[in-house]
Amino acid sequence: MKSANASVKKSEVVFYSFGGFGSNLLFVFTTSFLMFFYTDVFKISPAAVGTVFLVVRLIDAFLDPFLGMLADRTRSRWGTYRPWLIFGSPLLAMSTLLLFTAPELSPTGKIAYAIAVYVGYSFVSSIVNIPYHALSAVLSQETTQRNWIVTAKNFMGNLGSLAVSGSVLPLVAFFGSGQKGWFFATLLFSIASIFSYWLCAYGSKQHDNKEINNQRSMVEQKEHPTIKEQLKLISTNKPLAILLLATVVKMAALMSTSSIAIYYWQYNIGRPDLYSQLFIWGTILAIPAYFVTPHLAKKYGKKALYNFSCFITIVPSAILLFTPSEYVMTIFVLSVFVKVLGPFTTVLPWMMLPDCVDYGKLKTGINGSATVHSMMIFINKVGAAIGGLLSGVLLGVVGYVAGPQQPPEVLSMINYVYFLVPIIGYALGLVFMKFYPINNDYHSKILAEIKNKDMNSQPPGL
Repeated sequence: MKSANASVKKSEVVFYSFGGFGSNLLFVFTTSFLMFFYTDVFKISPAAVGTVFLVVRLIDAFLDPFLGMLADRTRSRWGTYRPWLIFGSPLLAMSTLLLFTAPELSPTGKIAYAIAVYVGYSFVSSIVNIPYHALSAVLSQETTQRNWIVTAKNFMGNLGSLAVSGSVLPLVAFFGSGQKGWFFATLLFSIASIFSYWLCAYGSKQHDNKEINNQRSMVEQKEHPTIKEQLKLISTNKPLAILLLATVVKMAALMSTSSIAIYYWQYNIGRPDLYSQLFIWGTILAIPAYFVTPHLAKKYGKKALYNFSCFITIVPSAILLFTPSEYVMTIFVLSVFVKVLGPFTTVLPWMMLPDCVDYGKLKTGINGSATVHSMMIFINKVGAAIGGLLSGVLLGVVGYVAGPQQPPEVLSMINYVYFLVPIIGYALGLVFMKFYPINNDYHSKILAEIKNKDMNSQPPGL
């Protein structure tokens, strides 16, 4: 059996990354298509959908920190985090299936149903994905290895996004369109996600099991942290607070863009087929970015690379904002370029998060990986709630009604939400990240101090 500080094998990183594939299968599926499903298949008004998104995501978001604390306090024969993946993933699959089911109900009944199943889906998603992300901090304590672990996770997540974006609409059409088509397409992705999480749990068993947990508890000289200690871990973590602020504005912008994308390509451009092509080519061409990100982060620092990637994403987005819709190929090429830049702004915050875990451990003595990761998931959901509400409300304000064509004011609003909102989000992210204190040198000092404290506090004979 490995020790708590054992190095991670390449095969274990590969197995762990399958969790990212399964996670993104369902995450991208819901964020990209749920609003369209509710407005055009389930026939709920855009404003009502935006309100549903806001209410559900805020309820769920405020539960996430407590679920993270619960995960950190879990002790079982399967480990601390793995049991949530093993037993929670089938529940997540079933809740996703209910999410894309459209029963015959009254308008009020539809809204009530949407809220109920969305709350269930979001809750189960949290109890699976918070422990999954927390695993990255226990697989390895070495910075370079952690960067590759996060990169592998996000790379496989990108493949999951590719699988969804490139096949959802064709699968829906293949299975008969309408409610039937969406049901069977959802079923396929839900089953695939279960096996992805199980592969992740299998590959992580040498780093998260009962014996390893006992070793960590002996070093920390306690069975598990108290809730008061976990709250202190969050409240005293300045780097985490800044990272979360940068993330919430970016996530709100990205969720607005993601929710409105299918409307833009269907109504503004008149080429819904290019929506799938955008994700396919953007994902394929972005593959090299996943492999160079750890090297660039090591050389220039995560903060500097994040700031540069935000800035370089703003430029083509600003051009797209003012490009007339008849320049279809220009819009498509620039949109692919923006998509190619996505891995940098997506991967880097998750690379920074284990550093925030280390900072918290130095300040409090607590290795609260799930607690810290739950805050990132919490803030992503807050941002998603804001972005989803923004998209739905703005469409409702200009009078969007599902149909083959839209009036000019609706097309203009779709254009603004698709391009202007992300520009604002990335710009605000740059402002917040100016105050992020951890660079490569500072993180090395943090790890050295943690190691020194652990050696001094280690019980005799361990």
